Amino acid sequence: MTTSLVQSQRQPTHLVVALRACAGAFGLVFVYSCGYNLFLLAPSIYLLQIYDRVLSSRSTDTLLMLTLIIAVAVIVGSVLDIVRRAALSRIGSWFDHRLRPCVLTASFEYAARADAGVATDCYRDLASLRQFLDSPASALLFDVPWAPVFLLLLFLVHPLLGAIGVLSAIALLLLALLTELATREPLTQANVALARSYARFATALKYIQVIRAMGMQDGAAQIVYRDAEVARKAQDSAMHRTEIILGFSKSIRTLTQILVMGAATWLVLAENSSPGIIFVASLLLGRGLAPVEGAIGAWRSFAYARNAFNRLNKMLIAVSSDSDTRMVPVPEPSGLILDKVGYALPFSGRPLLSGVKLRLAPGDCVALIGPSGSGKSTLGRIIAGVLQPTSGCALLGGVDISALRLCGGTHHIGYLPQDIELFGGAIKDVIGRLDGSGPGKAIEAAKLVGLHDAIMRLPQGYETDVGEGGNLLLRAQRQQLGLARAVYGYPSLIVLDDPNSSLDYDGERVLFNAIERMKARGMTVVIITHRMGILPVTNKIAIMRNGTVDAFGDSDEIYDTYLQPPSKTGT
Repeated sequence: MTTSLVQSQRQPTHLVVALRACAGAFGLVFVYSCGYNLFLLAPSIYLLQIYDRVLSSRSTDTLLMLTLIIAVAVIVGSVLDIVRRAALSRIGSWFDHRLRPCVLTASFEYAARADAGVATDCYRDLASLRQFLDSPASALLFDVPWAPVFLLLLFLVHPLLGAIGVLSAIALLLLALLTELATREPLTQANVALARSYARFATALKYIQVIRAMGMQDGAAQIVYRDAEVARKAQDSAMHRTEIILGFSKSIRTLTQILVMGAATWLVLAENSSPGIIFVASLLLGRGLAPVEGAIGAWRSFAYARNAFNRLNKMLIAVSSDSDTRMVPVPEPSGLILDKVGYALPFSGRPLLSGVKLRLAPGDCVALIGPSGSGKSTLGRIIAGVLQPTSGCALLGGVDISALRLCGGTHHIGYLPQDIELFGGAIKDVIGRLDGSGPGKAIEAAKLVGLHDAIMRLPQGYETDVGEGGNLLLRAQRQQLGLARAVYGYPSLIVLDDPNSSLDYDGERVLFNAIERMKARGMTVVIITHRMGILPVTNKIAIMRNGTVDAFGDSDEIYDTYLQPPSKTGT
């Protein structure tokens, strides 16, 4: 028996935990930023000392020493800037390394539960967060708190100069707020349209052969292009608005610079202040307004990083929302029980299944038959743990099948879907479910389904590459490999959805023999089929109609009662 502790939804997500773990590193970056910004005062101090000491004493030695001291200060400040940027880059690398596995797992989970497109975007968001930490915009965040310090120093030089600087900073902050309000809607539209364009492009590439064969290539390109154009126009709109506001901010910055220098000159003339305050005031104003003005230019980066963080955190919360802190026991499963299983489509609420009840013992083989749309494949996905029922439960050995995945018990289930996608490279990895083990168990699975000899006839045997998604194989070959993957590790439950749809007579004989071997090993086999030829290998039949089981029992009894063609009588 194995157990697994599942994370509680009340706990912070991995993203929040990783961010908290970076608090010390961010604190160190802030210390570096403090040193860097302090050393930015060096030119202002240099100018004041030149006017107050060098020009009055006309001492070249004082000038030389001051120059050397300020040069060292400038170099140290530059080194601190380099160090803090390198630290932010290291934080981004660690952040990515720490979160990549759990975000990848959560993206797979969210794609299975809800929306694959959203999961793809959230997976990209992790890269967006790292790029933000590597960008100058992240360092700018540590400079913004120093803007009030420089403006305060400007007040100490003279209240009039400080007042001009503060009013200018307020104007720039208002422009930054205006940038947020003006670009929020178009940036959101651009993100949605771009995600839709990428999703449709990926779908078109997946079905490119069908699209080309039916002359739909130009139409598909137009659909993808239309979404890309919507995204481009929205991005252009946001960019143009930002450029206009940035132009106003530069004008305000320049006018403020002129006004401060004029006011400082007036103070020199009217109050006999040191002429050095003209340059000092200009430098302090520049350092005080630079982070604020930079924030306007980097607002798109801030907005993208914030949206990426919110989307990624929302997905992580959604994925962990069904978990709790209970220790869930996972016994060795035996037998399948469906207890009033129901399933309704998300959002629409339209029921596909209702009140489905079945009970199968180890070694049973049941055929789910019925007209198209009766819910056979949906029920098969629930039994395989792909879908979670909206009512009732599916139990394997007394354990909810949907909980097996959370507890690491998916090796108890094998599944062969209708649309077979073979993920992996070599045949041994495809069959072995990418578990990283040696070829031994893969060979056993191939022998169980009668595929071993065919694989050994290949030039590279089990090391043969099947291509992305198995595109180097025929559909029948993909179906046989998918069957071997389903029985890998001798799972307790096997779900086969239309397993003989692409097989010829010889292939069907091999499949029937494989099913007999599964039954002999005590596996519970569920077969979803439209072809009656597979019924002889089953010992149970369930007839489905309108999303429920209309009849269920021994194969001979159900066949004779419901499926036997009426006998013809002479007249």
